[in-house]
Amino acid sequence: MAPPQHGGGRHYDLVALPDVNIQPDVPCFMDCVVAMSADPREAADAWVQTAGACLLELLDQRRRFADQVHPAHERGVPGWHSISSGAVAFGVDITENRRMQHALLDANVPHRIADTFTADLESPFFNGVTVFYGGRPGAMETEIRVNGERHDAASAAMAALNLPEPTTFTAVRYYTLLLPLPSDGAAPTAPSAALPNSQADRPKTRPPTRNQGFQSTRVHSR
Repeated sequence: MAPPQHGGGRHYDLVALPDVNIQPDVPCFMDCVVAMSADPREAADAWVQTAGACLLELLDQRRRFADQVHPAHERGVPGWHSISSGAVAFGVDITENRRMQHALLDANVPHRIADTFTADLESPFFNGVTVFYGGRPGAMETEIRVNGERHDAASAAMAALNLPEPTTFTAVRYYTLLLPLPSDGAAPTAPSAALPNSQADRPKTRPPTRNQGFQSTRVHSR
């Protein structure tokens, strides 16, 4: 966890270091998560299921933890290889959670607004993009963060997509890790940890979690 740079006491800035053997500048990617209640485990859970899933997929490379998409794919980002998590929702109604999760994933946000942020992807290793959509009816917030920092142009472009609103408070987020393509256009290589392949070690479908009236669910793109 990095020193707090965003928001109040319920915001957490996290830095992932996939390969500390690369020296002197260890490559990393950043994310900012928020707990919807006073329990910091809620923020940790949101990170694990989004940016954390992308980290595991970056190391494992077997599409067990997150989706991998080539730039030419209909969900791809031109010029970049994508590793994308499922969408995690926090809200008071599980039906609205799932509806908004599917709405956000179906909107294909990174692909549709790619021209607003790709020029600002500076890391030669990997760049993290957070997609957030949440709030109450009539007061929804759209936010894109690139490497942990709010990107105003991309956030405005996302707002212009006119996503549907929930009927009650709901917040949805997912994470995309963007890797530069090699000169031959092949999928980029990444440090591989070859994570265990036993049935016991496979990622499990998690039941909804509950905390002070909020329910958390996760879905992947269809």
